[in-house]
Amino acid sequence: MLGNIALFLNHVKNSMNFTNNRTVSLKKMMALAGLFWFFFLIFYLLGALTFHCGEQAFTAFYVWFNGSIFYPILATLLILTLIFHVVIAITRQLSNNVSFGDQYKKPYPKAIPRVVAWSGASIILIFIITHSVQMLSINTVDLYSEIQNIFQRPIMWAIYGLGMIAISAHLHHGLSNVLQTLGISSKQYKSTAFIIVLLIMAGYASIPLGILYAKV
Repeated sequence: MLGNIALFLNHVKNSMNFTNNRTVSLKKMMALAGLFWFFFLIFYLLGALTFHCGEQAFTAFYVWFNGSIFYPILATLLILTLIFHVVIAITRQLSNNVSFGDQYKKPYPKAIPRVVAWSGASIILIFIITHSVQMLSINTVDLYSEIQNIFQRPIMWAIYGLGMIAISAHLHHGLSNVLQTLGISSKQYKSTAFIIVLLIMAGYASIPLGILYAKV
């Protein structure tokens, strides 16, 4: 009898260890997918900043990139990592809601209400899809003028502003976790993540602001 109980307890322990290891592995893979998108944001920003160098430089960069072998590879990786990131986030949350009963359920951070977090994630996903469809549908040969025309409309300012705010919040949260994992102290990782996000968003904001300034 005691032997059966010991075997059962050992089985439960092994199952919990497997679940914990699997959860940790998925979190790491999810973080890697997020980091891939983070580095893409920086690369995309560097390309976008050529807008300030004039029409010739801006158009030349995007014509080169869209025609290079890197474009389909990068596009495929972005789609796959985005799907993976979203699916894992949803399944982890659903699993957390039902696993081990309510007494073992991990509480959601009080500082970030659940509806705010999921609304922000939904806005990011909608923004990425909208922006991708928009960029694929415009004429890349006259991309400079197309970008100028996009930011002549107030509705596009609202859409891009909302998208950038949501991305900034999500990026700050993700970078904070990554920096903390690397062993940086709590005060350091929060301030470092904030500065990095601020610089990236300032770079993106400089393009529509530059268009607005030129118009005035």
